[in-house]
Amino acid sequence: MKLLKNASMLALCLLGSSLTLTAQTPSFTRDASVHDPSVIKVGDRFYVYGSHGASAYTEDLMNWTQVAVSMTSGNPVHFTSWKTTLSELVEWTTADTLWAADVYQLDDGKYYYYYNVWTDYLSYRSYMGVAVSDTIEGPYTNVGEILKGGTNVAGFDPAYDPNTIDPTLYRDTEDNLWMVYGSYSGGIFVLEMDDTTGLQKPGQEWGTKLLDGRYGSMEGPFMEYNEDTGYYYLFLSFGGLAAADGYQMRVFRSQSPNGPFYDPSGTDMSTASSSTWTQNGLKLAGGWQFNAVDGEANQSPTGYLSPGHNSVMKDPASGKWFNFFHTRFVDRGEAHEVRVHQLFFNEDGWPVMAPHRYAGETQGSYSVADVSGSYKVINHGKDVTREAIPKYATVIGLAESGGLSGASGSWELVDGQNIRITMDDVLYKGVVCEQWDNENSMWVMGFTAVSPDGVAIWGSEVAIADRTGDLDPPVLAQIDDTALAMGESLDLVLTNLAPNSELTLVYKILQGPEGLEVDSLTGAITWTPLVSQMGQAYPVQIQVYDLIDPSLMDEVNFSVYASGGYEFEELFVDFTSAGSGGILDNAGKSTGLTARLSGTGTSYSSNDPNLTLDEENGHLTLASTETDFNGQAGVAAASAVGLKLSEIGYTGAEDFSVRADFGPIEGLENVDQVGVFVGSSATTLTRAGIFQGTAAQGLGVHTQNGTDESATFELSTYDLSDGLTVTIAREAGEWSYLVDGVVVNPQSANATFLDALSDLTVGVFAINPLNTNSKTVAVESLRVAVLSDQPRETLIQKWRTENFGASPAEGVAGNSDDPDGDGRSNLVEYALGTNPLVADGDPNWKVEVVDGKLVWTISQIEDPALTYEVRASETPALTDSELVWRSGAGNNQAGPVEVDADLPSGYDAKLFMQLSVDTIED
Repeated sequence: MKLLKNASMLALCLLGSSLTLTAQTPSFTRDASVHDPSVIKVGDRFYVYGSHGASAYTEDLMNWTQVAVSMTSGNPVHFTSWKTTLSELVEWTTADTLWAADVYQLDDGKYYYYYNVWTDYLSYRSYMGVAVSDTIEGPYTNVGEILKGGTNVAGFDPAYDPNTIDPTLYRDTEDNLWMVYGSYSGGIFVLEMDDTTGLQKPGQEWGTKLLDGRYGSMEGPFMEYNEDTGYYYLFLSFGGLAAADGYQMRVFRSQSPNGPFYDPSGTDMSTASSSTWTQNGLKLAGGWQFNAVDGEANQSPTGYLSPGHNSVMKDPASGKWFNFFHTRFVDRGEAHEVRVHQLFFNEDGWPVMAPHRYAGETQGSYSVADVSGSYKVINHGKDVTREAIPKYATVIGLAESGGLSGASGSWELVDGQNIRITMDDVLYKGVVCEQWDNENSMWVMGFTAVSPDGVAIWGSEVAIADRTGDLDPPVLAQIDDTALAMGESLDLVLTNLAPNSELTLVYKILQGPEGLEVDSLTGAITWTPLVSQMGQAYPVQIQVYDLIDPSLMDEVNFSVYASGGYEFEELFVDFTSAGSGGILDNAGKSTGLTARLSGTGTSYSSNDPNLTLDEENGHLTLASTETDFNGQAGVAAASAVGLKLSEIGYTGAEDFSVRADFGPIEGLENVDQVGVFVGSSATTLTRAGIFQGTAAQGLGVHTQNGTDESATFELSTYDLSDGLTVTIAREAGEWSYLVDGVVVNPQSANATFLDALSDLTVGVFAINPLNTNSKTVAVESLRVAVLSDQPRETLIQKWRTENFGASPAEGVAGNSDDPDGDGRSNLVEYALGTNPLVADGDPNWKVEVVDGKLVWTISQIEDPALTYEVRASETPALTDSELVWRSGAGNNQAGPVEVDADLPSGYDAKLFMQLSVDTIED
């Protein structure tokens, strides 16, 4: 916010003034990527640990902090040199990563990290071990092997014996320790464990088999006991984990910790045939999408694919049950994130999962009138579909009379929480609970239920708000133009002066500097200026509108200025004319770009067929190639082109920024990408830009050793019809990524793996990894800056040096000093454009009476660091004064400004007006 430093005043006596924002509105600001999440609660934090060394934690089950992203990137929790520490595992399996971990706290208070990995379908070599730490985030010290499996083990048969992976520890009602494990291959097994060592008790071999395998696609076992129902619940994932492989969560139960386990239809899984495994178990959830209904605000809902490898916990603090799992998404490739949904148990003691991600809801007691209405209903079925297609919803009505519309059947509310729905002659038993529909930003009623043979159905109330009569639009309080001192951030909240509980309001940025953000639900505005943005004023325009009726809207406009900054060296290419040397386009003209990302474009010895310099229109046309940095497919044909930072003095230590402006972009397909890169080679880079899924999404991702890591997909609304601006910057060791003004930091934001490199190339790229259709994008400019540690001289500093010299005497050049003794401080002299060393004989303003108003003409200079204010009063002390004029930030225009104020009636009194000038700079 504006700092009122060195304020000066000049006074004259002149002759003569649905649901709107509530504490219950959830906010999801940060997701985490942890494959195969296994949950443990420590204090107020829920930690999840998973495959590839990834881990994260949350305190509210909605917003996550990523702790580690891989075995090698930003991982403080495991082993400092894991391949050396786990040399026996590496030698046995030739592993280059670890798989689904489980962390469990034993009675000694220490945390035991159960690690594992499997090799392939030929040798079936697998290895499971354990490490220990005094703290949850480690580091962990290796204890050693638990089990090894594989065809080189005497008598091992992969059809009947287990993959020794996917461990989960649990306790029985007598406090005995157990471990369930297994994946594909020979089935699911349990072992009794030693509570003092963390290892298995001797003499058990593989332990007890719970489910027959015979290569059936079942894995990721997790066990939890519910004292209210008296059952142990075994959760499994069926299908394959990829987006198109039909991953899904199933449940079985037993009254004994080591079985036998049964499904809802009563099948004993210890004797069930492996040939019918797809029909066994309660299918908790598979891929789904609540497709949009006419009248709902969001007509492009998210689709979920292959949710699974879950873990379950009853939170001792709230008493609620939660299901933690990873999921992929429609049209987002293999990108995955953790989700948490609340679990309930129906009247028969079977778990059912809430349709929407947890948003802080608590199940209440509801009436028939509360529950009746129109619902989008998903039937999860029992199939394992090997394609990237979710289960879609159909609309069904629950009438207050107990009948159904849109389907044959009936429904009844049992006790205010339990529901029975008979649909097509099948009885489903479940629960009702109010849910947050994050797609439509509304609280809606939801139900979740299961049939006797384990088929789950979900219902989510159609998200169309009830309206009563004509509604008035919101009215936003105006925001003053704002100046920020160097190092300061903008942080304010818009105020709606006309709140209405029937409106569902959304805030949206129409104009603003890159990096400025507004919380779409709360109207909270934040902006931390980049060094490259300092010394500039930016107009800001923010709109608030109603989701149901967007014509109910208002806007607020103001300017924001960031002071200071540092000196920098800059290269700027605008493609309005051919350069000399460097990279040549397809016609042999110099593009002005001088470097390729190492490893890309090696197919082109001279002219680049993917580049066309369009001097007439001032842009470089870049054609995309069938390239994927994740896996390094086709990089030799890619044109990732730009400049070397070393060209402007970069040695590896300096801050820098790179910004590319693209023209309008059309025709992108799944999963085309356009943006900016920073890196040393095609295998070692970070990049940001647009990722085309069901809609354009912001992308921020690192590529290390040829593999993408820490990807973030920002689901903001991107309008590519007016072009695209992408910036990557590093300032004081902190990396930032902006895509059309939206922050899209990778989940591990700092690209520390690039910090020590001095040979960085920066530039632009365009790729079409999953289709053969090349696209063209217009690159309008590329601006690269390398920053020094020397502060940039501000306008007032330059003025001070010009008038008082480089080393003025004390008491002469300060803002409040008055060296010429004319009653005007230096700050006022500067603000009015007068000479601080010459006493002014004539005022630099004039006073007139125009149309019954007093008009005061004041000269002004164009410095956004200044704030001018004129107040008027009928008393010399300016008590009860009124603000009659204000100017600051982007509205300080050089030249005369007319300020008017109403005269007192009858002209028989005096009107006093006062000018004050403030600055944020010393």
